[in-house]
Amino acid sequence: MQLTPAAAALIGAGLTGTITFATGFLTQWATRSRDRDQRIWERRAAVYEDVLVLVRQMAEDRKNLVHHRSSEPWDSDLVPENLSRVYAKLEIYGTAELVKAHEESGEAMKEWLLAFLAWKDSAGENAGVPRPGEDGLWDVFLEKVKVAEETDAAFVAKLRADTLAVRPKRRRLGRRA
Repeated sequence: MQLTPAAAALIGAGLTGTITFATGFLTQWATRSRDRDQRIWERRAAVYEDVLVLVRQMAEDRKNLVHHRSSEPWDSDLVPENLSRVYAKLEIYGTAELVKAHEESGEAMKEWLLAFLAWKDSAGENAGVPRPGEDGLWDVFLEKVKVAEETDAAFVAKLRADTLAVRPKRRRLGRRA
């Protein structure tokens, strides 16, 4: 059997069409995968920015409590309104290690806040900031603040590490990550 020019043209057109279709399909698949990864990263970065702002606000409020006994941000509302929403997004988009660090930071925040409220209840409204060693509850509060500052620093370090980490190389076709 001899290959005729018409048969060769049909075979060539069939192979070219198949290769063109496969190339288009693979390109579309890779682009869609890359775009999905990019959208997730953009959402993650936005959540990380919001979390960092909240951590910094809490640190500033904590600093005011220590130095000025100024508790205005905490008198009316112990938890900022958007805190739960931002942390819920962190649980969706954050890494497991980052979520664990956040939980540790939240626990430390609760501890120092409760220690402050215990001191405030015992000292009364017009009490001045005591010197270290003068008031046991104030000393407990200062110790909880120190722990909270350390856990916040660890949390921010993990957040920065995840944000600035080198992104993994793209998957090659035919391989699963």
